[in-house]
Amino acid sequence: MSERKIAELRPAATVVVLRPSARGGVEVLLVKRNDRVAFMAGAYVFPGGRVDDADRAAVPDARFLHEPSRFQDLSPAEEHGFRAAAVRELAEEASVVIGVDDLVPFAHWVTPEIEIRRYDTRFYLAVMPAGQEARHDEGEMTELAWLAPSEAIDQCRRGQIMLPPPTWTTLRQLERHRTVEDIVSWARQRSIVRVEPGFVKAAGESILTLPGDPTFPTIEGWEVPEETRFVLKEGQGWLPQRA
Repeated sequence: MSERKIAELRPAATVVVLRPSARGGVEVLLVKRNDRVAFMAGAYVFPGGRVDDADRAAVPDARFLHEPSRFQDLSPAEEHGFRAAAVRELAEEASVVIGVDDLVPFAHWVTPEIEIRRYDTRFYLAVMPAGQEARHDEGEMTELAWLAPSEAIDQCRRGQIMLPPPTWTTLRQLERHRTVEDIVSWARQRSIVRVEPGFVKAAGESILTLPGDPTFPTIEGWEVPEETRFVLKEGQGWLPQRA
């Protein structure tokens, strides 16, 4: 039997949009992926998608070329394509309009090798602009929700929504902070490391692991999360477990 070919990585960008909650604290914008799409069908995710040729061709403002990218593997010009994609995808999927300079880079996730579609995704923060209203696109996305990070986590635990491992882990990081300003400050100061989940089969279960799990050495600069493994359950997606 021939060895399965590992899917090529596709560049992508994701935007975590924040706003103050009327109840106090912070809310995060989540969109639900259509059940008919090929990747993460039915999951609640942050708006985002692939970097296309037009994004790569976008001409950056000169100031971007003089400031080093916080992604160590990208030049400022290369990162600008990811920023352009993040801005475009946010407008297309959630009708929120921002500029490339409104984005705060804070994370780098890579789809594990077991997936048939793989993405090299740069995560950005953005603050919801005043006077705008988010609306999902009625195509690739079917619902939109503003939720406190802890509320989204609780809904996932109760089986009401599905959250992919990077989304879950990001929400767990955000729920430690009380204000939008606190989150933005945290994002600006944290180290950005490349995280590609591991994969193991144990007792008939498919398990994704993160750095810091007993089966996966940690990475320098990585904040080991509360849950470092996710078990695949039929109809429920990847469910978090403490190691």
